[in-house]
Amino acid sequence: MSENNISRPSLLEPESTGGDIADGGFEFQRNIILNKIPYWLSFEGFTSLIWESIGDIEAKFFIPGIGLVNEAVEAKNHSVTPTEFWAEIERFKRIDKGSPGTYRWFTLSCTAVSPTINPLINGLKRIRNPYPFYDNSSGIFQNSYDAYKNIVLGMGKDEETAEFIFNKVLIENTWGSLNAQSEGMFSDSLSKNFPVFDDLPRKKTNIVYSSLIDLLVSRRNEPVARKEIEEKLSSVFDNPNDFLKFTLLETKIDNDELSGKEITFQWHSFFGGKDRVYPSTEKWQSQMIKELYETKDWIKRNRNNLNILLNGNRRNSTAMAIGHTFSAVAGFNITMEHRGKLWETHQHPTLNTPDYPIKINLNAENSKKLIVVVAIMKENMKEEVLSFLKESGETNNSVLEITSSIPIVSSDQANKAINQIKENVKNNSAKIGAEEIEFFYAGPSHFSLFLGHRWNAMPKTQCYEWIGTGKYIQSVTLI
Repeated sequence: MSENNISRPSLLEPESTGGDIADGGFEFQRNIILNKIPYWLSFEGFTSLIWESIGDIEAKFFIPGIGLVNEAVEAKNHSVTPTEFWAEIERFKRIDKGSPGTYRWFTLSCTAVSPTINPLINGLKRIRNPYPFYDNSSGIFQNSYDAYKNIVLGMGKDEETAEFIFNKVLIENTWGSLNAQSEGMFSDSLSKNFPVFDDLPRKKTNIVYSSLIDLLVSRRNEPVARKEIEEKLSSVFDNPNDFLKFTLLETKIDNDELSGKEITFQWHSFFGGKDRVYPSTEKWQSQMIKELYETKDWIKRNRNNLNILLNGNRRNSTAMAIGHTFSAVAGFNITMEHRGKLWETHQHPTLNTPDYPIKINLNAENSKKLIVVVAIMKENMKEEVLSFLKESGETNNSVLEITSSIPIVSSDQANKAINQIKENVKNNSAKIGAEEIEFFYAGPSHFSLFLGHRWNAMPKTQCYEWIGTGKYIQSVTLI
Protein backbone atom coordinates (compact mmCIF):
# COMPACT_ATOMS: atom_id res chain seq x y z
CA MET A 1 0.00 0.00 0.00
CA SER A 2 1.51 3.34 -1.03
CA GLU A 3 1.81 6.15 1.49
CA ASN A 4 -0.79 8.19 -0.37
CA ASN A 5 -3.31 5.37 -0.07
CA ILE A 6 -2.85 4.77 3.65
CA SER A 7 -6.00 5.68 5.56
CA ARG A 8 -5.26 8.19 8.31
CA PRO A 9 -7.34 7.45 11.44
CA SER A 10 -9.51 10.39 12.44
CA LEU A 11 -12.00 11.19 15.18
CA LEU A 12 -14.44 12.20 12.41
CA GLU A 13 -14.25 9.02 10.33
CA PRO A 14 -17.54 7.04 10.15
CA GLU A 15 -16.24 4.20 12.32
CA SER A 16 -15.37 6.69 15.07
CA THR A 17 -18.58 8.73 14.93
CA GLY A 18 -21.01 5.85 14.58
CA GLY A 19 -21.33 5.54 18.34
CA ASP A 20 -22.54 9.12 18.63
CA ILE A 21 -25.55 8.20 16.52
CA ALA A 22 -26.63 4.78 17.82
CA ASP A 23 -27.19 4.04 21.51
CA GLY A 24 -27.21 0.26 21.01
CA GLY A 25 -24.36 -1.49 22.76
CA PHE A 26 -23.40 1.40 25.04
CA GLU A 27 -24.22 -0.61 28.15
CA PHE A 28 -21.98 -3.38 26.84
CA GLN A 29 -19.15 -0.92 26.13
CA ARG A 30 -19.51 0.63 29.57
CA ASN A 31 -19.40 -2.78 31.25
CA ILE A 32 -16.32 -3.75 29.24
CA ILE A 33 -14.58 -0.65 30.57
CA LEU A 34 -15.70 -1.33 34.14
CA ASN A 35 -14.32 -4.84 34.06
CA LYS A 36 -11.07 -3.81 32.40
CA ILE A 37 -10.35 -0.92 34.76
CA PRO A 38 -8.83 -3.09 37.56
CA TYR A 39 -6.65 -4.90 35.01
CA TRP A 40 -5.50 -1.70 33.32
CA LEU A 41 -4.88 -0.04 36.68
CA SER A 42 -2.62 -2.94 37.70
CA PHE A 43 -0.19 -1.73 35.04
CA GLU A 44 2.04 0.92 36.63
CA GLY A 45 2.10 2.95 33.42
CA PHE A 46 -1.68 3.07 32.86
CA THR A 47 -2.47 6.72 32.25
CA SER A 48 -6.05 7.27 31.07
CA LEU A 49 -8.98 5.88 29.12
CA ILE A 50 -11.52 7.30 26.73
CA TRP A 51 -14.88 5.97 25.60
CA GLU A 52 -16.01 6.49 22.01
CA SER A 53 -12.87 7.78 20.28
CA ILE A 54 -10.99 6.19 17.35
CA GLY A 55 -12.02 2.86 18.85
CA ASP A 56 -15.01 2.11 21.01
CA ILE A 57 -12.64 2.27 23.98
CA GLU A 58 -8.99 3.30 24.28
CA ALA A 59 -6.49 3.09 27.12
CA LYS A 60 -3.13 4.88 27.27
CA PHE A 61 0.03 3.47 28.86
CA PHE A 62 3.38 5.11 29.61
CA ILE A 63 6.60 3.32 28.61
CA PRO A 64 10.02 4.91 29.38
CA GLY A 65 11.90 5.85 26.24
CA ILE A 66 8.77 5.48 24.10
CA GLY A 67 6.15 7.66 25.73
CA LEU A 68 2.43 6.96 25.57
CA VAL A 69 1.07 3.99 23.63
CA ASN A 70 -2.56 2.96 23.25
CA GLU A 71 -4.73 -0.11 23.38
CA ALA A 72 -7.82 0.21 21.17
CA VAL A 73 -10.82 -1.95 22.05
CA GLU A 74 -13.72 -2.70 19.73
CA ALA A 75 -16.75 -3.95 21.70
CA LYS A 76 -19.34 -6.13 19.92
CA ASN A 77 -22.44 -7.14 21.87
CA HIS A 78 -23.13 -10.09 19.59
CA SER A 79 -21.51 -13.11 18.01
CA VAL A 80 -19.04 -11.88 15.39
CA THR A 81 -19.30 -13.43 11.92
CA PRO A 82 -16.21 -14.27 9.83
CA THR A 83 -16.90 -11.34 7.52
CA GLU A 84 -17.14 -8.91 10.44
CA PHE A 85 -14.11 -10.44 12.15
CA TRP A 86 -11.81 -9.98 9.15
CA ALA A 87 -13.22 -6.50 8.52
CA GLU A 88 -12.19 -5.53 12.08
CA ILE A 89 -8.72 -6.99 11.56
CA GLU A 90 -8.35 -4.96 8.36
CA ARG A 91 -9.47 -1.82 10.16
CA PHE A 92 -6.93 -2.45 12.92
CA LYS A 93 -4.24 -2.78 10.24
CA ARG A 94 -5.31 0.46 8.56
CA ILE A 95 -5.25 2.34 11.88
CA ASP A 96 -1.82 0.94 12.69
CA LYS A 97 -0.38 1.93 9.31
CA GLY A 98 -2.09 5.30 9.35
CA SER A 99 -0.76 6.18 12.80
CA PRO A 100 2.42 4.10 13.28
CA GLY A 101 3.67 3.67 16.82
CA THR A 102 0.44 4.89 18.43
CA TYR A 103 -1.15 1.52 19.22
CA ARG A 104 0.49 -1.35 21.10
CA TRP A 105 -2.58 -3.59 21.06
CA PHE A 106 -5.90 -3.85 19.28
CA THR A 107 -8.52 -5.85 21.18
CA LEU A 108 -11.75 -7.32 19.84
CA SER A 109 -14.11 -7.88 22.78
CA CYS A 110 -17.32 -9.71 21.95
CA THR A 111 -19.86 -12.18 23.28
CA ALA A 112 -18.74 -14.91 20.85
CA VAL A 113 -17.25 -15.49 17.39
CA SER A 114 -18.18 -17.79 14.57
CA PRO A 115 -16.92 -21.36 15.17
CA THR A 116 -14.87 -21.06 11.97
CA ILE A 117 -12.60 -18.52 13.74
CA ASN A 118 -12.04 -20.67 16.83
CA PRO A 119 -9.01 -22.57 15.42
CA LEU A 120 -7.18 -19.24 15.04
CA ILE A 121 -8.11 -18.09 18.56
CA ASN A 122 -7.14 -21.42 20.11
CA GLY A 123 -3.86 -21.49 18.20
CA LEU A 124 -3.00 -18.00 19.38
CA LYS A 125 -3.74 -18.82 23.01
CA ARG A 126 -1.72 -22.00 22.88
CA ILE A 127 1.48 -20.52 21.48
CA ARG A 128 1.34 -16.96 22.77
CA ASN A 129 1.21 -17.81 26.47
CA PRO A 130 4.21 -20.22 26.66
CA TYR A 131 6.42 -18.12 24.38
CA PRO A 132 8.25 -16.25 27.16
CA PHE A 133 9.78 -19.58 28.20
CA TYR A 134 11.48 -20.04 24.84
CA ASP A 135 14.06 -17.96 23.03
CA ASN A 136 12.78 -16.43 19.81
CA SER A 137 15.47 -18.27 17.85
CA SER A 138 14.58 -21.69 19.25
CA GLY A 139 13.12 -24.42 17.08
CA ILE A 140 10.11 -24.72 19.38
CA PHE A 141 9.29 -21.05 18.88
CA GLN A 142 9.62 -21.16 15.10
CA ASN A 143 7.77 -24.45 14.68
CA SER A 144 4.89 -23.23 16.84
CA TYR A 145 4.66 -19.96 14.97
CA ASP A 146 4.69 -21.74 11.61
CA ALA A 147 1.80 -23.94 12.75
CA TYR A 148 -0.16 -20.85 13.82
CA LYS A 149 0.67 -19.06 10.56
CA ASN A 150 -0.63 -22.00 8.53
CA ILE A 151 -3.98 -21.69 10.31
CA VAL A 152 -4.26 -18.08 9.11
CA LEU A 153 -3.07 -18.94 5.60
CA GLY A 154 -5.65 -21.74 5.50
CA MET A 155 -8.31 -19.10 6.07
CA GLY A 156 -7.25 -17.32 2.89
CA LYS A 157 -5.19 -14.60 4.58
CA ASP A 158 -1.55 -13.66 4.02
CA GLU A 159 1.59 -13.83 6.17
CA GLU A 160 1.45 -10.10 6.91
CA THR A 161 -1.99 -10.54 8.46
CA ALA A 162 -0.80 -13.53 10.48
CA GLU A 163 2.15 -11.56 11.83
CA PHE A 164 0.01 -8.52 12.63
CA ILE A 165 -2.54 -10.58 14.57
CA PHE A 166 0.18 -12.40 16.48
CA ASN A 167 2.02 -9.22 17.48
CA LYS A 168 -0.82 -6.77 17.99
CA VAL A 169 -4.29 -8.31 18.28
CA LEU A 170 -6.07 -9.68 21.34
CA ILE A 171 -9.35 -11.55 20.88
CA GLU A 172 -11.75 -11.79 23.82
CA ASN A 173 -14.80 -13.88 22.96
CA THR A 174 -15.99 -14.67 26.48
CA TRP A 175 -18.16 -11.67 27.34
CA GLY A 176 -21.49 -13.39 26.68
CA SER A 177 -22.87 -12.92 30.21
CA LEU A 178 -21.36 -9.48 30.79
CA ASN A 179 -24.48 -7.32 30.87
CA ALA A 180 -26.28 -9.73 33.18
CA GLN A 181 -23.34 -10.25 35.56
CA SER A 182 -21.32 -7.04 35.23
CA GLU A 183 -21.16 -6.16 38.93
CA GLY A 184 -20.06 -9.64 39.99
CA MET A 185 -17.48 -9.80 37.20
CA PHE A 186 -16.17 -6.38 38.22
CA SER A 187 -15.79 -7.55 41.82
CA ASP A 188 -13.90 -10.65 40.66
CA SER A 189 -11.59 -8.52 38.47
CA LEU A 190 -10.97 -6.13 41.36
CA SER A 191 -10.03 -8.95 43.74
CA LYS A 192 -7.83 -10.66 41.17
CA ASN A 193 -5.81 -7.54 40.40
CA PHE A 194 -5.92 -5.95 43.86
CA PRO A 195 -6.29 -8.60 46.60
CA VAL A 196 -6.41 -5.82 49.21
CA PHE A 197 -10.11 -5.50 48.32
CA ASP A 198 -10.73 -9.03 49.64
CA ASP A 199 -10.50 -7.63 53.17
CA LEU A 200 -13.24 -5.05 52.58
CA PRO A 201 -17.00 -5.56 53.00
CA ARG A 202 -18.79 -6.24 49.71
CA LYS A 203 -20.79 -3.03 50.09
CA LYS A 204 -17.60 -1.02 49.63
CA THR A 205 -16.88 -2.80 46.36
CA ASN A 206 -20.43 -1.92 45.33
CA ILE A 207 -19.73 1.74 46.15
CA VAL A 208 -16.67 1.68 43.88
CA TYR A 209 -18.69 0.05 41.10
CA SER A 210 -21.44 2.67 41.27
CA SER A 211 -19.05 5.61 41.48
CA LEU A 212 -17.13 4.38 38.43
CA ILE A 213 -20.38 4.06 36.46
CA ASP A 214 -21.24 7.67 37.32
CA LEU A 215 -17.76 8.80 36.29
CA LEU A 216 -17.84 6.97 32.95
CA VAL A 217 -21.37 8.05 32.02
CA SER A 218 -20.54 11.68 32.75
CA ARG A 219 -17.37 11.60 30.65
CA ARG A 220 -18.25 9.78 27.44
CA ASN A 221 -15.96 10.93 24.62
CA GLU A 222 -13.73 12.66 27.18
CA PRO A 223 -10.57 11.27 28.80
CA VAL A 224 -10.77 9.77 32.28
CA ALA A 225 -7.44 10.10 34.08
CA ARG A 226 -5.76 7.44 36.19
CA LYS A 227 -5.77 9.78 39.18
CA GLU A 228 -9.55 10.06 39.04
CA ILE A 229 -9.95 6.28 38.98
CA GLU A 230 -7.44 5.82 41.81
CA GLU A 231 -9.39 8.33 43.91
CA LYS A 232 -12.62 6.38 43.43
CA LEU A 233 -10.99 3.11 44.51
CA SER A 234 -8.98 4.52 47.39
CA SER A 235 -11.97 6.41 48.82
CA VAL A 236 -13.44 3.24 50.37
CA PHE A 237 -10.37 2.60 52.53
CA ASP A 238 -10.09 4.08 56.02
CA ASN A 239 -6.56 5.10 55.03
CA PRO A 240 -6.49 5.94 51.29
CA ASN A 241 -2.75 5.18 51.23
CA ASP A 242 -3.56 1.50 51.80
CA PHE A 243 -4.43 1.32 48.11
CA LEU A 244 -1.64 1.67 45.52
CA LYS A 245 1.07 2.56 48.00
CA PHE A 246 3.83 3.08 45.43
CA THR A 247 4.86 3.12 41.79
CA LEU A 248 6.91 0.05 40.85
CA LEU A 249 10.05 0.76 38.81
CA GLU A 250 12.26 -1.99 37.39
CA THR A 251 15.76 -1.67 35.96
CA LYS A 252 16.10 -4.52 33.47
CA ILE A 253 19.56 -5.80 32.58
CA ASP A 254 18.83 -9.26 31.16
CA ASN A 255 16.05 -11.34 29.63
CA ASP A 256 14.51 -12.50 32.89
CA GLU A 257 10.74 -12.56 32.62
CA LEU A 258 8.83 -9.74 34.28
CA SER A 259 5.11 -9.42 34.85
CA GLY A 260 4.96 -6.70 32.20
CA LYS A 261 3.18 -4.42 34.64
CA GLU A 262 6.21 -2.57 35.97
CA ILE A 263 7.51 0.68 34.57
CA THR A 264 10.61 -0.89 33.11
CA PHE A 265 13.87 0.74 32.08
CA GLN A 266 15.61 -1.34 29.41
CA TRP A 267 19.12 -0.54 30.55
CA HIS A 268 21.19 -3.57 29.58
CA SER A 269 24.07 -1.42 28.28
CA PHE A 270 24.31 0.64 31.47
CA PHE A 271 25.03 -2.48 33.52
CA GLY A 272 28.18 -3.05 31.51
CA GLY A 273 28.07 -6.85 31.49
CA LYS A 274 30.84 -9.05 32.83
CA ASP A 275 33.43 -7.03 30.89
CA ARG A 276 32.08 -3.72 32.24
CA VAL A 277 31.80 -2.03 28.87
CA TYR A 278 29.70 1.11 29.24
CA PRO A 279 28.20 3.68 26.86
CA SER A 280 29.64 7.17 26.53
CA THR A 281 28.65 9.81 29.09
CA GLU A 282 26.55 11.44 26.33
CA LYS A 283 24.50 8.23 26.15
CA TRP A 284 23.97 8.24 29.91
CA GLN A 285 22.46 11.70 29.55
CA SER A 286 20.50 11.26 26.31
CA GLN A 287 18.93 7.95 27.34
CA MET A 288 19.12 7.29 31.07
CA ILE A 289 18.63 10.81 32.40
CA LYS A 290 16.08 11.62 29.71
CA GLU A 291 14.00 8.52 30.54
CA LEU A 292 14.26 9.18 34.27
CA TYR A 293 13.04 12.77 33.95
CA GLU A 294 10.21 11.75 31.61
CA THR A 295 9.15 9.13 34.15
CA LYS A 296 9.42 11.58 37.04
CA ASP A 297 7.19 14.07 35.20
CA TRP A 298 4.70 11.31 34.31
CA ILE A 299 4.46 10.13 37.93
CA LYS A 300 3.90 13.66 39.24
CA ARG A 301 1.08 14.18 36.74
CA ASN A 302 -0.57 10.77 36.95
CA ARG A 303 -0.03 9.18 40.36
CA ASN A 304 -1.57 10.14 43.70
CA ASN A 305 1.59 9.66 45.73
CA LEU A 306 5.33 10.01 45.15
CA ASN A 307 6.41 6.69 46.68
CA ILE A 308 8.71 4.54 44.54
CA LEU A 309 9.45 0.82 44.92
CA LEU A 310 12.65 0.02 43.02
CA ASN A 311 13.38 -3.52 41.83
CA GLY A 312 16.01 -5.07 39.57
CA ASN A 313 19.76 -4.73 39.35
CA ARG A 314 21.95 -1.74 38.62
CA ARG A 315 25.44 -0.28 38.98
CA ASN A 316 26.24 2.49 41.45
CA SER A 317 26.03 5.31 38.90
CA THR A 318 22.55 4.18 37.89
CA ALA A 319 21.42 3.96 41.52
CA MET A 320 22.73 7.45 42.21
CA ALA A 321 21.02 8.85 39.10
CA ILE A 322 17.68 7.30 40.17
CA GLY A 323 18.04 8.72 43.68
CA HIS A 324 18.97 12.14 42.30
CA THR A 325 16.00 12.22 39.92
CA PHE A 326 13.44 11.02 42.47
CA SER A 327 14.97 13.20 45.13
CA ALA A 328 13.93 14.04 48.67
CA VAL A 329 13.70 17.73 47.82
CA ALA A 330 11.21 16.87 45.02
CA GLY A 331 9.04 15.03 47.56
CA PHE A 332 9.79 11.42 46.54
CA ASN A 333 10.35 8.43 48.82
CA ILE A 334 12.19 5.38 47.48
CA THR A 335 12.13 1.83 48.81
CA MET A 336 14.76 -0.51 47.37
CA GLU A 337 15.17 -4.24 47.88
CA HIS A 338 18.78 -5.29 48.45
CA ARG A 339 19.72 -8.86 49.35
CA GLY A 340 16.32 -9.62 50.82
CA LYS A 341 16.08 -6.42 52.86
CA LEU A 342 14.10 -3.25 52.18
CA TRP A 343 15.99 0.03 52.35
CA GLU A 344 13.77 3.12 52.68
CA THR A 345 15.02 6.62 51.99
CA HIS A 346 12.32 8.10 54.25
CA GLN A 347 13.48 6.27 57.38
CA HIS A 348 15.16 9.17 59.15
CA PRO A 349 17.64 8.98 62.05
CA THR A 350 16.30 8.97 65.61
CA LEU A 351 17.97 9.23 68.99
CA ASN A 352 18.40 5.46 68.91
CA THR A 353 20.10 5.38 65.50
CA PRO A 354 23.68 4.11 65.87
CA ASP A 355 26.45 6.47 64.83
CA TYR A 356 28.31 5.78 61.62
CA PRO A 357 31.95 6.79 62.00
CA ILE A 358 33.63 8.18 58.89
CA LYS A 359 37.13 9.48 58.25
CA ILE A 360 37.60 12.74 56.36
CA ASN A 361 40.78 13.81 54.57
CA LEU A 362 41.03 16.92 52.36
CA ASN A 363 43.99 17.85 50.21
CA ALA A 364 43.14 21.36 49.06
CA GLU A 365 44.62 22.84 45.90
CA ASN A 366 43.99 26.06 44.01
CA SER A 367 41.42 24.61 41.58
CA LYS A 368 37.74 24.85 40.74
CA LYS A 369 37.30 21.09 40.63
CA LEU A 370 36.91 18.81 43.65
CA ILE A 371 37.70 15.11 43.45
CA VAL A 372 35.43 13.26 45.91
CA VAL A 373 36.27 9.67 46.83
CA VAL A 374 33.71 7.83 48.98
CA ALA A 375 34.85 4.34 49.99
CA ILE A 376 32.67 2.11 52.15
CA MET A 377 34.61 -0.95 53.34
CA LYS A 378 37.20 -0.58 50.57
CA GLU A 379 40.85 0.18 51.27
CA ASN A 380 43.31 2.12 49.13
CA MET A 381 40.66 3.51 46.81
CA LYS A 382 42.10 7.02 46.92
CA GLU A 383 45.45 5.80 45.63
CA GLU A 384 43.72 3.97 42.76
CA VAL A 385 41.73 7.05 41.83
CA LEU A 386 44.73 9.38 41.95
CA SER A 387 46.73 6.96 39.79
CA PHE A 388 43.88 6.88 37.25
CA LEU A 389 43.56 10.68 37.24
CA LYS A 390 47.29 11.13 36.79
CA GLU A 391 47.25 8.85 33.75
CA SER A 392 44.28 10.84 32.44
CA GLY A 393 46.15 14.14 32.81
CA GLU A 394 44.02 15.26 35.77
CA THR A 395 46.40 16.73 38.34
CA ASN A 396 46.53 19.53 40.89
CA ASN A 397 42.87 19.19 41.88
CA SER A 398 41.58 19.22 45.43
CA VAL A 399 40.79 15.73 46.74
CA LEU A 400 38.26 14.95 49.46
CA GLU A 401 38.46 11.39 50.78
CA ILE A 402 35.61 9.97 52.89
CA THR A 403 36.01 6.41 54.18
CA SER A 404 34.51 3.94 56.59
CA SER A 405 35.48 0.39 57.43
CA ILE A 406 32.15 -0.79 58.88
CA PRO A 407 28.91 -1.89 57.19
CA ILE A 408 25.71 0.14 57.22
CA VAL A 409 23.01 -1.84 59.00
CA SER A 410 19.76 0.10 58.59
CA SER A 411 17.97 2.76 56.55
CA ASP A 412 18.05 5.31 59.35
CA GLN A 413 21.78 4.74 59.85
CA ALA A 414 22.30 5.13 56.11
CA ASN A 415 20.55 8.50 56.23
CA LYS A 416 22.64 9.53 59.23
CA ALA A 417 25.78 8.68 57.28
CA ILE A 418 24.49 10.50 54.19
CA ASN A 419 23.90 13.65 56.24
CA GLN A 420 27.53 13.61 57.38
CA ILE A 421 28.93 12.91 53.93
CA LYS A 422 26.82 15.51 52.16
CA GLU A 423 27.62 18.16 54.76
CA ASN A 424 31.35 17.52 54.36
CA VAL A 425 31.21 17.56 50.56
CA LYS A 426 29.06 20.70 50.51
CA ASN A 427 31.20 22.61 53.03
CA ASN A 428 34.51 21.67 51.40
CA SER A 429 33.15 22.51 47.95
CA ALA A 430 32.28 25.98 49.24
CA LYS A 431 35.61 26.27 51.01
CA ILE A 432 37.63 25.85 47.82
CA GLY A 433 35.03 27.43 45.52
CA ALA A 434 34.48 24.20 43.58
CA GLU A 435 32.36 24.54 40.44
CA GLU A 436 32.45 20.83 39.60
CA ILE A 437 32.78 17.54 41.46
CA GLU A 438 34.28 14.38 40.05
CA PHE A 439 32.73 11.60 42.10
CA PHE A 440 34.21 8.14 42.72
CA TYR A 441 32.31 5.69 44.89
CA ALA A 442 32.79 2.15 46.12
CA GLY A 443 30.20 0.53 48.35
CA PRO A 444 26.71 -1.00 48.38
CA SER A 445 24.32 0.18 45.66
CA HIS A 446 21.56 1.08 48.12
CA PHE A 447 23.92 3.60 49.72
CA SER A 448 24.63 5.23 46.34
CA LEU A 449 20.85 5.48 45.86
CA PHE A 450 20.57 7.26 49.22
CA LEU A 451 23.45 9.57 48.27
CA GLY A 452 21.77 10.57 45.02
CA HIS A 453 18.44 11.05 46.81
CA ARG A 454 19.93 13.87 48.91
CA TRP A 455 22.54 15.20 46.45
CA ASN A 456 20.72 18.51 45.97
CA ALA A 457 22.25 22.02 46.03
CA MET A 458 25.60 20.57 45.02
CA PRO A 459 27.99 21.56 42.21
CA LYS A 460 27.69 19.76 38.88
CA THR A 461 28.79 16.19 39.60
CA GLN A 462 30.44 13.85 37.12
CA CYS A 463 30.14 10.24 38.32
CA TYR A 464 32.56 7.45 37.44
CA GLU A 465 32.19 3.67 37.19
CA TRP A 466 34.93 1.24 38.16
CA ILE A 467 35.97 -1.01 35.25
CA GLY A 468 39.07 -2.66 36.68
CA THR A 469 41.87 -2.16 39.20
CA GLY A 470 42.84 1.49 38.98
CA LYS A 471 40.58 2.04 35.97
CA TYR A 472 37.41 4.11 35.76
CA ILE A 473 35.12 5.53 33.10
CA GLN A 474 32.87 8.59 33.12
CA SER A 475 29.21 7.69 33.57
CA VAL A 476 26.29 9.93 34.46
CA THR A 477 26.43 13.67 35.12
CA LEU A 478 24.21 15.07 37.88
CA ILE A 479 23.22 18.71 37.48
